[in-house]
Amino acid sequence: MRANLLLMHYARSPLDCAACEADRLTSMADARIAICLATGVSMDDIDPASGYNYSRRSYDRVRDSWIDLIRQHGASEFHEIPDLAEVRASWAEKRPDFVEGDDWLAEAYAAHREFIDSLGVPCRRSTCVIHYPAPTL
Repeated sequence: MRANLLLMHYARSPLDCAACEADRLTSMADARIAICLATGVSMDDIDPASGYNYSRRSYDRVRDSWIDLIRQHGASEFHEIPDLAEVRASWAEKRPDFVEGDDWLAEAYAAHREFIDSLGVPCRRSTCVIHYPAPTL
């Protein structure tokens, strides 16, 4: 945990030259790799350019987080849907075998409907495309 806080502090540090910025990004990737290795992530699951963890465990955690967010709050075409699509595209680029046939939105929509039904009240988010789809012209 302390290593993550130090990495976040380092990421916010301002630099005043382009070469320094490139060095900082490389150093941050190296730090992420070290954190991943220290937490038991296999080197095969770490992207060497960014240092990000692309393991199955990480995929499941990210996927579950998005599904839970939409389960609780619904989905808007202005926020959650494009953001989720961007995250999923990143995973599809790095680990297409994980993403193939795995529809995050369908599961998230079903989870949101079930959650709202269990509350016994209507969805209160007016931009929720699950409960208030845009009219077709």
